[in-house]
Amino acid sequence: MKAQILIFSLMVLTITSCKELEDIQGSYNVTTVDGEDLSDNGITIKIEMSKTENRISGNNGCNQYSGTFTNPEGSMVDLGPMMGTKMYCEETAKIETKYMSQLSLVKRVELKNDVLRLMDEDGNVLIKAKKTNE
Repeated sequence: MKAQILIFSLMVLTITSCKELEDIQGSYNVTTVDGEDLSDNGITIKIEMSKTENRISGNNGCNQYSGTFTNPEGSMVDLGPMMGTKMYCEETAKIETKYMSQLSLVKRVELKNDVLRLMDEDGNVLIKAKKTNE
């Protein structure tokens, strides 16, 4: 009986924590990366959540990227490895590297007033993005 209660409690916690992040689904235009205004560089984020898989994808200024993430609890996220196309864009190479580096550090997510904040484990904002009207 105790095992059943424990399993049920874990299921409720998992469903509740995923529910908290459902509002982040959608498309975003990145405005800042590590405090630097990069709003004119065409960096995008698309977040899709389902019962079977959570996906993040977009354009990092030159290449398309995509990957999966889990939501262990609340606003916490664990990003999986990212895949991407392999074009070389000399004029945006540094921006692309900076964005992907900051994205790999993301551990928390927050959405307020259509602004997505991707943060590290200490709550420092790494990336800000504005929700688009799709």
